[in-house]
Amino acid sequence: MKLRVDLTTALRYTQMSVFLACSWPPSKFKTNSQRFWFDLRWFIGLTVLLLLFVPLLNGAYIYRNNTVVFVKAVCMCSAIAQAIVKMSICRMKLSNLQMLHSDLDNYITKANVVERKILQVYVDRSATFHGIVTLSMWLVCLAFIIEPIILSEPFPTDVVYPFPINHSFIHITLYSQQVLALFVVASALSIDFQVALLLWFTAAKFEILGHYFEQVSNEIELVNCIKIHQKILQYANNISVTVRFIALVTIATTTVGLICGGIILISNQPMPVKLRIGNIVGNAAIELFIYSWPADQLIQTSQAMGGKVYNCQWHDKSCRMLKTIQTVIHRSQKPAIISVHGFMPYLSLTYYTSILSTTFSYFTTLRVIFLMEPTT
Repeated sequence: MKLRVDLTTALRYTQMSVFLACSWPPSKFKTNSQRFWFDLRWFIGLTVLLLLFVPLLNGAYIYRNNTVVFVKAVCMCSAIAQAIVKMSICRMKLSNLQMLHSDLDNYITKANVVERKILQVYVDRSATFHGIVTLSMWLVCLAFIIEPIILSEPFPTDVVYPFPINHSFIHITLYSQQVLALFVVASALSIDFQVALLLWFTAAKFEILGHYFEQVSNEIELVNCIKIHQKILQYANNISVTVRFIALVTIATTTVGLICGGIILISNQPMPVKLRIGNIVGNAAIELFIYSWPADQLIQTSQAMGGKVYNCQWHDKSCRMLKTIQTVIHRSQKPAIISVHGFMPYLSLTYYTSILSTTFSYFTTLRVIFLMEPTT
């Protein structure tokens, strides 16, 4: 049975999943008290992440000769580092995010029947994937928290503190802090879906505009559509400026997780260890796909504007209208993309597959090196 989710539910679900990461600010802070509690929640979240990141780095160094523990610690460090940077970027881009989400809310509120129908198509396309993966992220977080209780381990992560932790109060306090930090990490990882939601929304706006372009019958209607086109292009550019470094950080940190985890998967390790690390590798690969899928759709829908306007009733119209149509066709050849010059050409499914291919070649090379070490 296919999961059916409406627009409002999709928005609220995504908003709730990033609550602890404080990446989805209100469209407008109504009172100083609301702003204060939002800032305090962000500060507490960042603090607990830093308090876990430092001793975990120490743990990775201490256990550097234990391959399994070292890889686990490095993968967790990558996830925490990703969470810290994402929360920091969202903080710096707070006003941009407020504007983007405000526009999203206003558009959905004022959308007519045709527009809602197209928006719902996009929700139906991605709701099941988004819902299951978001839930799995939180379940993985919960598994890390419960695992020490079952396996009689001191903490959910492989941390090493520079002070004694034998006292019950200290141990309980540190355990609770790690639990909260892991929940914040899960929330920060869900920022990927917040970004994906904005990309899906922009792609849907292009598709809706394409519907109106095809119905153009005179110059006035064409000019109105062009004005909307310019606004959508500006909105897409604002999204790119806001989220491109979030995407870049995600790619960098998940690549580390893929390489480190891949080494364990292709080495001679017990099956329980491979299953545990395989879960991390799988989540890392999926996390890259979360961005690439809607970004690829955005490229396609923005490029499709040329074909849509060409399908309008332009025959026997004025030369000025024909020149205007040519301008739209020419502009549509430059798609809306998410890129970072010199680091990330542009997000797409093609780029996603190239990252996976490159990553697999990296850890295959490392495996050959590791296999050669005993014989040298």
